[in-house]
Amino acid sequence: MPPRIPSVRQTSRATRNRPTDIFFCPSCSIWRLNQPRVATLRIPPQARALSRFRNASTLVSTTAINPPLEVAAHNQELYRTLDGLKQNAANYVNLSRLQLALRGLETKEAVVRVAVLSMGDQKIARKLTRLLLVDPLAAEGAWEQQLEDTRLDDGRGILLRHGDETDVHPPNPLLQTISLPSRVLHKNNLEVLIYTLNVNVTGPGRPTDSDRPKDAILVPSLQTPTSSSGRVTLVTYPVHKAIVIGQGIRSSVAYGRYTADTVEGISPEMVKVAIGLPAPQDEALQDTSDAFIIVDVDTAAKALSKFRESTANSVAYEQGWFRSGMPALTDWLANGVEQSESKVKPAVKNLIASILDDIEANITKEDAQRLEELVASTVSESTRQPILESIKVWAEHGHIELRDQLEGAFAGKNWRKIAWWKLFWRVDDVWMIASEVLERRWLVDAEKECIYLAGHIEQAGLFKEVERYNEDLLRKRPENVDQHTLGTYPPLPHEIVALEKRKAKLVDDGEVKFPEPKPWPAQIPITRALLLSETVPPLQALAQKLVLQTLSTTLLTSVLSALLYVSISTSLFEAGAVAALGLVFSLKRMQKKWESARGFWKGEIREEGRKALKDTEDKIRLIVQTTGMPKLDVDGAEEKRIAKEAIQKAREALESS
Repeated sequence: MPPRIPSVRQTSRATRNRPTDIFFCPSCSIWRLNQPRVATLRIPPQARALSRFRNASTLVSTTAINPPLEVAAHNQELYRTLDGLKQNAANYVNLSRLQLALRGLETKEAVVRVAVLSMGDQKIARKLTRLLLVDPLAAEGAWEQQLEDTRLDDGRGILLRHGDETDVHPPNPLLQTISLPSRVLHKNNLEVLIYTLNVNVTGPGRPTDSDRPKDAILVPSLQTPTSSSGRVTLVTYPVHKAIVIGQGIRSSVAYGRYTADTVEGISPEMVKVAIGLPAPQDEALQDTSDAFIIVDVDTAAKALSKFRESTANSVAYEQGWFRSGMPALTDWLANGVEQSESKVKPAVKNLIASILDDIEANITKEDAQRLEELVASTVSESTRQPILESIKVWAEHGHIELRDQLEGAFAGKNWRKIAWWKLFWRVDDVWMIASEVLERRWLVDAEKECIYLAGHIEQAGLFKEVERYNEDLLRKRPENVDQHTLGTYPPLPHEIVALEKRKAKLVDDGEVKFPEPKPWPAQIPITRALLLSETVPPLQALAQKLVLQTLSTTLLTSVLSALLYVSISTSLFEAGAVAALGLVFSLKRMQKKWESARGFWKGEIREEGRKALKDTEDKIRLIVQTTGMPKLDVDGAEEKRIAKEAIQKAREALESS
């Protein structure tokens, strides 16, 4: 038996006894909906204004004002799987739409949000919304006049909810909320958002990923100014369904361009495109399942006006109403918002299915982008093989150059200038001649060809990952990297930042700085710098030491020979023999040590040259063989696997709901 509603007099008497500052919700308070206007007139103006501003009419829907209700038992599994998408598919899900779907599962009668978006002037969207929500049997309401008011064209959206027309809503920079006693809103538990949709696409550009047509339609972004400078803040307002209304052929062409690159399809159950065109003479057959529909707002408005003038115009009203195409649109609006035999409203079910489809589409799109990046960054074998052959040829030429150039240098005139018997007047030229051998004859052409070879490698795109490669080698670098000896390999400057800008003190020329990092392997110039700093100074010092030892030994034996000749009256021949013996001994020792040092130095620079060539060849070959290869994103693959499993569980829960 329906509950007994108290009479007007009883309600008026009860109202006088109630406190005026009580908080109530207009969508669930029976006494508020049945309270007559006579009772409210007896409340003082100050208290009545306070009471109106304390109601629950805010930007968010009634399902989001109060704390989340207890989820029904048959929806708990679906609710849990959807809520888990916040963690398992956070990078692929639209959180605004997901939150709207969760709110729809928290109540038995979920509020269905419908957006009416105009492709241009908002006036046509307000006219269409008025025709969708109007009651032909009732007189024209104040809310209808308010929608027709041109002062509403301030760029803000309009939110229509069921309620009393006299309800006062707090000012909001995003939306202007209007309450209206619409039977369509009350019966279907709807709220309607009126806003604009920018479909202008200039030039060849298309909407970006963040402004995809589907997201822009089903998740309108409301703008609010944040400062006097003109900056705005975007606030998303997701909806279950949307009507996109345009006027004329140009609007349809603009919408077609706007959605031309849309890969994922926009379901006609969620988005209906209405194009304003003159009504035909006869009623056009239009199905609610069509993605596009033709409406004539002016014809429908005239038919409604005639019917309100007199019920005798019902036939003209019916003809004009059906010719305008409005019945197909009203049927589409009511489709899916009623509580069916299933446990979840069809509109909420469509929203959840659309969210899951979007997640899968985002994962597929990211996989495709990743595949394109791998293909773009991968160097084919047909490109690698010629480079590897060039490296082999370069190494052969380098070894031949090292052999021929050093043999020519050691057989040349300058090298003979520092023979052991010429050291007495050429000892200061040892540094210059040895440095000349290293700087002009030691792998000069190989160094130039290495730079040329590096250009081919760079052109092939094989130096793109050198920085990552350098960081890996830097972590594996030995701790005693600064303690270099002549027989060790110094780190390559393209593997670490540099050779720590190591400096070597020389005798006359001050400091020698190692080459700065280059985008090619610099093992040859660094090894040359090491040889100049660690082998040439000892060779120069050895020459000076041998000359000094020879002169001092010869001088001592000569003094000893003179003392023997004077003291013990030996013959001049015998005393000279002692001096000659000392001279021969010192010269022999000088010859042996100097030639041995020169031979060791020649063998050392040959060996270091071979090592430099071999190390450079190995490093370049390693770069060519390892870089530019496809790399599997293990972390991303695991994240996508978890997201796909969560989607599958949500689909199973949705099918069983």
